Amino acid sequence: MTAGEITAKQPSDVGRLNPYFDTPAARALVEDLLKANDGRTGDHLSSAIRALTSSASSLEVDQVDAAIAAIALLLVERAPELLDGAANELRLRAWIDHVDTELTPGRRLAAAGALARIELGLDNEWFEAHRRNGSLTTALRSLHTLRDELADAEAH
Repeated sequence: MTAGEITAKQPSDVGRLNPYFDTPAARALVEDLLKANDGRTGDHLSSAIRALTSSASSLEVDQVDAAIAAIALLLVERAPELLDGAANELRLRAWIDHVDTELTPGRRLAAAGALARIELGLDNEWFEAHRRNGSLTTALRSLHTLRDELADAEAH
């Protein structure tokens, strides 16, 4: 499945055009965050990202998809268009203003490390899955958007 592609297995409320929130792992992360009321949203996002940077083994598809969604959520304040077309887009837009998605220096560093690790493609099931189904160029383009937004955020 490529970013934004609808399949018979996807629920009808899945965004049709969003490369960051259309995967099962991204949807699960978002649903968990929307349900959580422990005041630790930022910690949950950081954990999803750090799972990639601290992984000593192969990166799993779901692990990468969740980290990509977490990074996108950290960047939404600066780049609200990252939510365009997402499942539950309106709910997410209303929710995001009331939770901790601050792009702290630590989160910025972890996100940059995670994006670099994903792009490396070594021991990376996500990378190989996209290569096999012909969607690697599109998937990497989406990562580059996140990388560029992260770099712009650091510059300001």
